[in-house]
Amino acid sequence: MGPVVLDLQHHWRWELFFFWLSDVFVYILFLGCFYARLENMEVSEHTEKQSLPHKEFSNEVVIKVENFEDPPLDSCNNLSDQSGLVSEIIKKEIKVEDKEPDLYSYTKLNDFTSEIYKIELGNLPNYVGYGQLRKLLHSTLSLKPRKVKAIGSPPHYVFITFQNEHDRNNALNTLNGYQWKGKILSAKKANPAADPMAKKRKAGESEDCPDPKKAKPEEPIEIRLKNAVTPYWNIPYKEQLERKESNIHKFLMRLAKFIGKTNPSFRALLSKNKKENHNQCCPLLPIKPSPVTSAYRNKCEFTVGRHLYTKEKTIGFRLNSYKEGSMSVAEPDDCMNVSEAMLKAVKSFQAYIRESDKDVYNPENHEGYWRQLTVRTSNNSDILLIIVIHPQSLTEAELEEEKLKLKKYYEEGLGSSCGITSIYFQLFSKKAAHEETTSLTHLLGKKYLEETLLGMKFQVSPEAFFQINVPASEVLYSIVADLVNASSSTTVLDICCGTGTISLCLAKAGAKVIGIEMCPEAVENARSNAKNNGLPDVEFICGKAEDVIYSAIQKCDTSEIIAVVDPPRAGLHQKVLKTIRATTNIKKLIYISCNHNAAFTNFVDLCRTPSNNYKGSAFYPVQAIVVDMFPHTSHSELLFVFERPENLLS
Repeated sequence: MGPVVLDLQHHWRWELFFFWLSDVFVYILFLGCFYARLENMEVSEHTEKQSLPHKEFSNEVVIKVENFEDPPLDSCNNLSDQSGLVSEIIKKEIKVEDKEPDLYSYTKLNDFTSEIYKIELGNLPNYVGYGQLRKLLHSTLSLKPRKVKAIGSPPHYVFITFQNEHDRNNALNTLNGYQWKGKILSAKKANPAADPMAKKRKAGESEDCPDPKKAKPEEPIEIRLKNAVTPYWNIPYKEQLERKESNIHKFLMRLAKFIGKTNPSFRALLSKNKKENHNQCCPLLPIKPSPVTSAYRNKCEFTVGRHLYTKEKTIGFRLNSYKEGSMSVAEPDDCMNVSEAMLKAVKSFQAYIRESDKDVYNPENHEGYWRQLTVRTSNNSDILLIIVIHPQSLTEAELEEEKLKLKKYYEEGLGSSCGITSIYFQLFSKKAAHEETTSLTHLLGKKYLEETLLGMKFQVSPEAFFQINVPASEVLYSIVADLVNASSSTTVLDICCGTGTISLCLAKAGAKVIGIEMCPEAVENARSNAKNNGLPDVEFICGKAEDVIYSAIQKCDTSEIIAVVDPPRAGLHQKVLKTIRATTNIKKLIYISCNHNAAFTNFVDLCRTPSNNYKGSAFYPVQAIVVDMFPHTSHSELLFVFERPENLLS
C-alpha cells in the first residue's frame, strides 16, 4: 500500500503545480490587458479644466481617459458607453476620480447673468397673452423684468429674471398673492437654467452631437453648416419661392382669424376678403424673386472659435447655437450666400489669430480673447472689418500693442493682399445686461463704406443698418415708391430710416420726407447722403422712435401723412404703434417686416377696436407683397399696406 500512497501524493503535487501555473498565466494575461489599455490613456498630474480635477496623492497619479481616434460621423460619442474602456478594477487600482460637470458654474463667474435673480410666476389666468403679461409687469405694477419666458401656449407659468436682488424681492412681494383676472398669482424664487454645454456632458453626449431633428449624424461638417446657415440650399429656387409664398398665405389666414376676434366691426370686410382671397385677410401679390441668389450678403457676423475635429482656431459660423450645446465653428467656404471677397477677409484674419498667442473666446467659461469678426462689403469693392476682442486683464499698453500688430499685418503683411479698405477694433467685456459695448476704434482705411442703390450713392458707417441684399432691396424700395405715390399734399414719415435709403428713394420720386433713426452714426450718414444726392430738403431726426415720433408728426404741415416703418426683427415699440394709430392724419401705413411672426402682435394691434389704450380708428390690411431678400433660407421680407376704414369706403 505504501507505493500506492506515494503515487497519489506525487499526482497531487503535479496537480497543484498545474493549478499554480494556470493562475500565473491568468495573472500575466490580466497584466497584459491592463498595460494595453494604459497605452490609450494620458497620464497627467495637472489635468485641464474639462478633464478630471487634480488632487494630490502620495505615489499616485490621476488618469485622464481619452479616445484619440477621430469620432465616427454616424454616431455621437457617448461618454457613458466609453467608460467601459476602464474596468472597475483598474479604476480602483489607479484612483480614477469621477466628477459630474457643474451645471451652474456660469453663475459663479464675475460676468453678470440675470439667471441668478429669477422667479417663477404661476396660477396664471386662462388664455392670458404674452402682451397682457408684459403690460401687467411693466405698466400696471412698474416692475423691472430683464427676461420673461412663458411656458406653454397659452402660458401655464412663466420664468422672470431681474437685474438685482432688490428688483427680484420687490417682484416677489408684489406678485405673490396678487389678484389678476380672477386668479390669485403665486410667485417664488426659481433656480437658474442649466448651462447647455455642461448639461450635454452630464448626459454623456459629445459637445456637438447634432440634434437628430435637425441633422443626420452621418452628415459631414460642411453639410451640417449649410443646413444651419442656408437650410434651403438643396431646394430649387422656384420651389423655395413657392414655399415662402405658401408660408405667407397661411400667415394671412391666421391673421384674419385674430382680426375678426379683436375687431368685430371688420367681420363683414373680412368675410368679403376671405371669399375673394382664399381665406386670407387681404390680397397677396405674387412673390418677387431676388435678382441674385448667391453671394448676396453684404454683411456677416462670423464667430471666432475652434473647429469641431481639428480644434484649430477657426472663424466662421457655429454648427448649432450655444443654447443647443454647441461651441464649435466651421469655416464658411461652402455657404452660398457668402461672397469670395468675404471669404478672403475671413481667411486673412483666421491666419492672423492662428499665429496669435491669444486664445479664442470661450462662451462657457468666459476665458479667451478673440470673439467675433464682422465683415461688410459693398458693390463699390469696399471691405470693412470690425474685429471684436474680450480684453480680459490686458492693460492699455498691451491692447495698443495688439492694435499695432493688426495694422502692420493689414498694411504690410499677409493681410494686405485681400483688399481691406477699412478696419475697426472693438472691445467687448459686458458683465451686466444693462452695460453697453464699447465704441469702435478706427484702425486704418476709410471710416465708412460706399454703396450704390437705385442710382444713388450712400455712405454707410460700420454699425449703421443697411439691407443685406442690395439688388433685392432695389426691388423692395421701388414697390414702396409706387405704393406711396406721393403728392405735394403728402408727407412721408420714414420710421427706423437707417442711412436714409427709403427716405431718399421717395424724395427722389417727389415726396416730402422726414426720417427717424436712433443710431447717431446712421443719421449722420443719412444727412450726408441727402446732401450728396442733391436732396438737402429731407429732414432726419435722431432718437428712439417712441421718444421723437410725436415731435416729428408736429413738423408735418400737409393734410395727409403716410407712415413707412422698417423696424428691427422684433417689430415696432408699442408707444410708436399707438402714436401712429392716434394720429388721424396718418391715412396709410406701409409696414416692412423681416420677421412677420415676431411682428404679428403689431399687425393685430393696428386692427384692434378703438379703446382708451388704442386711440384712433383702426387700420385694415389691404395688400401684402413678399420680396425674397434671403435666398436659400426660410426668411423673406413682407410688405404690408394698412389703411383706415374711411379710406377704404372712399
